[in-house]
Amino acid sequence: MKINIQYGLPFVELEVTFRGKTLRLDNVLLDTGSAGTIFNANVVENIGVVPEKNDIVDTIRGVGGVEYVYVKNFNLIQLEEISQRDFEVEIGNMDYGMKMDGILGFDFISSAKLVVDTNKMLVYTSK
Repeated sequence: MKINIQYGLPFVELEVTFRGKTLRLDNVLLDTGSAGTIFNANVVENIGVVPEKNDIVDTIRGVGGVEYVYVKNFNLIQLEEISQRDFEVEIGNMDYGMKMDGILGFDFISSAKLVVDTNKMLVYTSK
């Protein structure tokens, strides 16, 4: 998968499936410095991802400060041929001063055994 540079940062495109509905996310930050994966609530609500009574609510901290998120389990997260099933994702406002659909964190990067090749500007799996 090709890496696109925006704001001087690595972005990828991926598809997510939640309860049988699929959505393409075009601006997802590839972030080895983020422990978890987070999707923009305003974007994924288009496929029915909304807060529900039994959702886990958590607080995350980062360079942007503190943010409250809720946790959802996605059926599938797919970067071309690379995929993870039944993957837990945080959902938040993501008001970070730039347009992004989500952050693909180290939890996904390590579980999918991704290799980030900055020479060829590609992401692929070592599986």
